[in-house]
Amino acid sequence: MSEPSAPWNIWMRPEWSGRGPKPSYSRAQIADTAIRLADADGIEALSMRKVAAELGTGAMTIYRYVPNKEELLELMIDQCFAGAELPPRTGDWRADISELLRGHRATLLRHPWLSRMTVSRSSAGPNMLRRMEFGMSILDKLGLGTGSVLETFLVLAAWVSGSTDAELAEREARRRSGADRDAAHAAIAPYVEQVVGNGEYPYFERTVREGGFRSPEERFESALKLILDGIEANLPGK
Repeated sequence: MSEPSAPWNIWMRPEWSGRGPKPSYSRAQIADTAIRLADADGIEALSMRKVAAELGTGAMTIYRYVPNKEELLELMIDQCFAGAELPPRTGDWRADISELLRGHRATLLRHPWLSRMTVSRSSAGPNMLRRMEFGMSILDKLGLGTGSVLETFLVLAAWVSGSTDAELAEREARRRSGADRDAAHAAIAPYVEQVVGNGEYPYFERTVREGGFRSPEERFESALKLILDGIEANLPGK
């Protein structure tokens, strides 16, 4: 029976069996090379052939290490978090989980293709599991129960990925238009004035009039506080 095609298969195979010559390339080397290419040219332009060329070898050689692009993407996602340090523990669950999530966002922003990958697929490599384990260990002290601890962490991680993906999409739209944030707002200002002037959208109008458009960092911190407030309000015994 053939092996089922699933990205997680890469973690079930040893990198080197210990028999025969030692591999010329490590999985980390291959993943780092692919990450550099994706950061420079976009994930859509990535191919096994380009990774091989960047390493100075042939595509068939790379296939001996990583049999398909799905498994390469799995390696890349996990490798992006290899150098992301876990924050020191303070004993304050809100402070600790907030720092973990800020670090997650920072990693996603460094690799513009990564947030879309983490939104659209699950990854279970050692670096991702290490971060999940750390996050769950923080939430475990809240008395949520094992299943709820995992669900809560996954909700938080998914929110960070989704909000960062939206932030990057906004950034890319500005890049394509050649306008910075202020210039983009100025360009759309006439339409916004037309919309808020007709009286049909009072809440949107109030936001515009009161200067409610904040920076991505401010939006992230505000939403993070709201989400953690919601978790805290629903803790056992509250």
